Amino acid sequence: MFALERHRVIRNYLLEHKQVDVRTLTELLSVSEVTIRRDLEKLEEDHFLVRTHGGALLFEAIREPQTIGTSNNALEAIDIGRTAVRLIQPGDTILILSGNHCMAMVQAIQSITPLVVLTNDLSIAMELGNHKNKQIVLLGGDLSSKESAVYGALTLDDMKRFHVSKMFVTIDGFSEHFELSVSSQEKALLIREARNNAEELIILCSADNFNRHAFYSFGTAKSGDTIITDRKISDSLKQQLFEANLRLFTTVDIYEGPKHG
Repeated sequence: MFALERHRVIRNYLLEHKQVDVRTLTELLSVSEVTIRRDLEKLEEDHFLVRTHGGALLFEAIREPQTIGTSNNALEAIDIGRTAVRLIQPGDTILILSGNHCMAMVQAIQSITPLVVLTNDLSIAMELGNHKNKQIVLLGGDLSSKESAVYGALTLDDMKRFHVSKMFVTIDGFSEHFELSVSSQEKALLIREARNNAEELIILCSADNFNRHAFYSFGTAKSGDTIITDRKISDSLKQQLFEANLRLFTTVDIYEGPKHG
């Protein structure tokens, strides 16, 4: 089968199913994985699809890249993201999971090279894909109907194959007992799996989300974990985190320099 005919079959499959994995295409077209990956690369150049680790997603199925906005909460998210970027060093291999604060990181990460970025967020992958000297790896999985991110069994299986020096997660709840939680079960499962393969967990959390629970827990903050929040965090909570040997940075640090505690 000629390349143009294979491309037609792949296009039709994606138009119907929105996503596909390499194995399915090799069986469908009776060609090697190398050939399929070359076909997907060409179709990505044509802006028809976005390649993931192990497959591809239809480009039109992906939302436009997320915007952070200009409200007070949005501006705090931007500052939290900018603070998080200060913890990244050239040569790091990092995981950035879908979330408002993590999306804000992307806008400040351009100058850090070389860098390997693993993500489940298509908007993050597409934004960083334009940066030089960065390797962007998009996890495979099922495209969420609520956000431009992939989750599910394939995503969890993919995550087991990677090891990262730092993982960045946006959370929705940080309880008085340091329990960490998010509003999505799929996200909680992915964070739990990723935590097994990361040297350092960096938690991005608005001060308003301290002392509250979101619906799904994925564990507790442990000694050595890092927390980044905004300037509204109370002095008493700062002290509790310090006593638990948790590293804390606030958005004040991007103006005054990093501080511990």
